[in-house]
Amino acid sequence: MKHLGVVIVLGGLLCVAALTLSRVCEPQELAVYDWLMRTRPSSPTHPDIVIIEISDDTLKSLGRWPLPRQFHITLIKALTESGARMIVFDALFSEPQGIDAEFASAIKESGRVYLASAFRIKPGGLNSDRTYEADEILGAVSEPLKSAAAGIGQVNIFVDGDGKARRVPLWVRHGNRLWPSLGFLAAVECLGYSQEKIIWRSDKVIFNDNKSIPIEPKGVLWVNYPGQWVNTFRHFSYVDVLKAYVAGKSGAQPWLDMSVFKDKICFVGLTAAGTSDLRATPLDTIYPMVGAQASICDSILREAFIKRISPWVKVLLHSAILLFALMICLKCAPLAALIGCGALALGYSAAGWLIFSYRGILPDMFLPLIVVGIVYVVILFRNFFNEARKRQLLEKELEIASAIQRSFLPPDASYAYGVEIRAMLEPAKFVAGDFYDIIALEGSRLGVFIGDVCGKGVSAALIMAQAISFLRVVSQQSLCPAEVLKLLNTRLEGILNGRFVTGQYIVIDAKEGIWEGACAGHPPLILLDSAKDLPEEFLPASGPPLGITGTASYAAVKRRLKAGDKIFMYTDGWTEGRNRKGEEFGVRRLKEALFSLRNESVPVIMSSIAARRSAFEGNAPQHDDLTAILVEFKGTQDK
Repeated sequence: MKHLGVVIVLGGLLCVAALTLSRVCEPQELAVYDWLMRTRPSSPTHPDIVIIEISDDTLKSLGRWPLPRQFHITLIKALTESGARMIVFDALFSEPQGIDAEFASAIKESGRVYLASAFRIKPGGLNSDRTYEADEILGAVSEPLKSAAAGIGQVNIFVDGDGKARRVPLWVRHGNRLWPSLGFLAAVECLGYSQEKIIWRSDKVIFNDNKSIPIEPKGVLWVNYPGQWVNTFRHFSYVDVLKAYVAGKSGAQPWLDMSVFKDKICFVGLTAAGTSDLRATPLDTIYPMVGAQASICDSILREAFIKRISPWVKVLLHSAILLFALMICLKCAPLAALIGCGALALGYSAAGWLIFSYRGILPDMFLPLIVVGIVYVVILFRNFFNEARKRQLLEKELEIASAIQRSFLPPDASYAYGVEIRAMLEPAKFVAGDFYDIIALEGSRLGVFIGDVCGKGVSAALIMAQAISFLRVVSQQSLCPAEVLKLLNTRLEGILNGRFVTGQYIVIDAKEGIWEGACAGHPPLILLDSAKDLPEEFLPASGPPLGITGTASYAAVKRRLKAGDKIFMYTDGWTEGRNRKGEEFGVRRLKEALFSLRNESVPVIMSSIAARRSAFEGNAPQHDDLTAILVEFKGTQDK
């Protein structure tokens, strides 16, 4: 079993490793990532990044998209004269127009304009150098503009299965040329780093000796959106910038101070409703993709990246979670294990939220929590089935013990030596501490014993077996009940170790018509005298219970029997039985029931008295063993 447990644990660790490395829970992990993005504290964006929106008001004023390039020429002049550091167009200028020469001239004169291109990435197009291979240009920059621009970047973005844009390829290869992401290009140029000196590693891109960007093994960068669209970056309307510039040139007082663009990185992009450059993100259902490029530039300038934990580190972390959850579930009771696993899951979630919010480190959250839940459920069912199996084994053992115990009891004796006898024993558990015996003695004598071992269950049944064995020996040594109890007490006193047995023993001489009895701490028997109208308690205890002290002695009581007399011997389970109200059946009810049945036969009395007790207790549980013997004297006769 120990080796089997080791195999199961190793199997669990292998399953966790396989699930982690195969990313089968990636959709759920992305959903948790979205929650982390929404709940983390907001962070300020880089102050030098602004967005100029080609929004609904611009299209309403200047016409439908694409806008005439004369407006772009004016915008470039306005921003250049205002001292903008960079002008980054997140818009495709792939189709030539008649004004392109003038447009190219404005771009070249500015010397700070960056343009966008787009590619169709081949399926499975990841190269060994973690660039993506493109087989088609979807939006190339027209030739006059290409040579005039300060730089050209690609605006490809990966859209996940749920329709959200979370990651971008840093580099796309088309032919022999590499095209960097537009936001990445803007940041690198702003920082003054040379693209030719960039070094690729498996998990990062190094600019120089002390600055790098974390990437995934597949060469993608997580877009660290700083917040919702309306709450992040400074936004300006494209048409408002043009109007302010024209007003300033005409000598009028513009409402927009164009100096706000001094030394700024100005991202220009389409944001109008219903246009094609809108995507869902973790923070917004509709988000202009110019904001994604601005967010890439912002995260590089602020060195605020989202860094996913490496796969093998995740394997180690998830394995530790599995082992910790196993330790909790194996060492604790189910409720404590539930609380412990809940605390483990909550602690892991809190730690994951903290390191993501303040360090940008993205752990897997869904899979570890599922692992904790599965471990708890599996161990719970394991414990349940183990307990069920143990219970089945115990029940079988108790059935065997019960059968062995019944073998110690005498066979049913309906009529013997001039008396009719019925006995019953109903254990509170599988085995009882109550017992009785009917012993044939010399002549026409018959010994009847009833006893009650302190306690219930298997231990009481073992004492009962010893007591019956001793009784059958000492009952042959003397015909006096008091002497028999004394001998039995002597034998039991050395083995009970603080426990005791109450007992009552009578010897019936059918030939002489007398009975003699003695009692050791047991309830008195109930005598139904055929000549009297009331039952009476008889034979009270004349000494302590058996096994307490070896010096105990007992007194015998002798009484004559008449035909029709009945003797009812019982254990205290009869009188101490309770109903749902907490009421005891008691001696009074027992005597009344016996008296009302005094003229019935012995079998009828026994079955009826048991039925009345059962009706009184109702569905209340039986707390003690029930044993009773009913003896009816039929009259003197020879054996």
